[in-house]
Formats: sequence, C-alpha cells, structure tokens
Amino acid sequence: MIFQLGELIGNIVLIIILTMIIVAVIAFILGIIITKWLANKKDWADSWSKAFIVNLVWLIVLIIVAVALSYAELDPLISYILALVINLIIGSIIVSKIYDKGFGSSLFFVIIVLIILFVLIIIITFVVAIIIASIVLG
Repeated sequence: MIFQLGELIGNIVLIIILTMIIVAVIAFILGIIITKWLANKKDWADSWSKAFIVNLVWLIVLIIVAVALSYAELDPLISYILALVINLIIGSIIVSKIYDKGFGSSLFFVIIVLIILFVLIIIITFVVAIIIASIVLG
C-alpha cells in the first residue's frame, strides 16, 4: 500500500513537471505568434525576430520566478501572477526599445498580448494536464 502511494505521488509529480514544460513551450510559440500578429495589426515592425526576443525575455522571467518561488512554497498561481506583473514591466521596457515606441503604447501592447496569453495558457494547461494524466495514469 505504501509503495502504491509512493508510485502515485511520483506519477503526480511527473504529470505536473511534464505539463509545465509542455505549456511553457506552447506559450512561448503562441506568444511569438500573438506578438507578431499584434505588431502587424498596429503597423509596427512585424518581424519574427523582434517577437522572438520579446517572448524569450518573458520565458526567462517566468522560469526564474517559478524556480525562485518554488522554494518559497507559494501557490503556483501566485508565482505565475507575480511573473505576469514582472513581465508586464520588463516587457513594456523591452517592447518600447525594440519597436521604438513610447512607454504608454508599449505598455498597452504588452497588456493585450499578456491577457491573450494568460487566457490561452489557462485553457492549454488544463487540456495538457488531462492528456498527460491519462497517458501516465493509464
């Protein structure tokens, strides 16, 4: 019985780790697409490289905050919201420099992209977790 509990806990940890990795990769790719789409829609420079740089910074911040706060034993949602706020500030600065726009328009741009990403990530996380759980648990 104890061994079965240990195996179940190991499976749950595996599900969580795989879900986080897959969702991060999907969010990164979607972020690039959304950033490029919105830049194109606003008649800004719509290059893939600029969208890639902005989203790479966001991914790095998300990873750093998630790892740092995992030791603080905070709720993952709180760490994600904290990463979102940090990404909002850093993203606005990066977008204003990369796209050569004012801070206000860059902040608005980043808010739109991050809101779209936030909603999509919530949905994708549930879907990926269910798929991985059904594969791992059988």
